[in-house]
Amino acid sequence: MIKGEVLCAVPMAGYTSFRVGGPVDFLAFPADLDDLRTLLCWCQDGRVPYFILGKGTNLLVRDGGIRGMAINLSRGLTRLQVVAEDAGGAAVIAEAGESLSRFVDFSWRNNLCGLEFAAGIPGSVGGGIFMNAGAFRREMKDVLASISLMDSRGLISERKIEDTACTYRSMGLKKGEVILGGKFVLQRGKGEETRARVEEILRARFAKQPYDLPSAGSVFKNPLHAPAGKLIEETGLKGTRVGDARVSEKHANFIVNTGNATARDILDLAARVRERVQQEKGVLLEMEIQVVGEN
Repeated sequence: MIKGEVLCAVPMAGYTSFRVGGPVDFLAFPADLDDLRTLLCWCQDGRVPYFILGKGTNLLVRDGGIRGMAINLSRGLTRLQVVAEDAGGAAVIAEAGESLSRFVDFSWRNNLCGLEFAAGIPGSVGGGIFMNAGAFRREMKDVLASISLMDSRGLISERKIEDTACTYRSMGLKKGEVILGGKFVLQRGKGEETRARVEEILRARFAKQPYDLPSAGSVFKNPLHAPAGKLIEETGLKGTRVGDARVSEKHANFIVNTGNATARDILDLAARVRERVQQEKGVLLEMEIQVVGEN
């Protein structure tokens, strides 16, 4: 038994920003670390596959759904706390279930800066760490000192950021490891100045990205020599659609759900984009969004 909640046969369309996806066998909301440990041990003993859902903002669930358990930490691991500070800055513990937007808000309200690049990035702290999320030439690894992890047996460890295998859009964690949170090192700043910078970044994002329709953010990772969106736009693919999935006319590296798109529509459209860009630009785009589940 756990203190949190476990739901059965839950359509994932209600828990992902794409608003698509078949049912997951179990959707669990642990209330605390003990709950999470119980769930992981149950999965381990029963050989039930599991994954951490986060906010579902960088995720595409296939139409056949997911066999196993999805675990959402947003009801139990949401602590934001300054744990050490001096004249130059502070260390902040941010747990995995909290949203990045609230963490950014927390930082400037506590007169801390360095996290502004994450303004407008959807998702949870844990998801941001897992993906090494970033923007404006900054990434999560640049503000992280260490990551708190739980393995499949429920054992907790702390890993220094220099001991991870982090790369572009990946923290390089081992399969089965669950991110509990991170210790972030932020600089001392002036709250209102930092807030103004955050609002400037948010305005820029809303001007360039399609927030009016369901999507999962950037579909492809940026290659070394050019942004993926630029390559896609130059091949004339803006507005291209498969079913109700469409390449955004506002930002070509976004695929949006214009109504009743299926995961199959989105994957077929992504495949068409990759093929055209490879043919015309000689670049094979790599998916940034995580694709899970069965067809």
